[in-house]
Amino acid sequence: MPIDPRRRHEIALAVVAYDSANPPLPRTAAQLLTAMFPIEDVCRRSLDEIAATGGLNRKSLTASLRRLVEAGFLSRTPGSGVVPATYRQHLPPVQR
Repeated sequence: MPIDPRRRHEIALAVVAYDSANPPLPRTAAQLLTAMFPIEDVCRRSLDEIAATGGLNRKSLTASLRRLVEAGFLSRTPGSGVVPATYRQHLPPVQR
């Protein structure tokens, strides 16, 4: 799914701003957020689908998602069975 260029720019700016004031996010953070949220702030896709879209392997994807949740860029609602988890994007990141 194509991404809105303004959305890509907003994501990149938020990641750069976060990295300048905090321990850096994974270098693939902006790419992953862009792949997960091309047009809206909710992602309900399987980890395999997210990995394929974001160009990551499953292991690095899990670590990157965990780090983005810790940083406040994402919130996660667990799925159940065949229903994948729901990720919500927060720009700017939510401070805990």
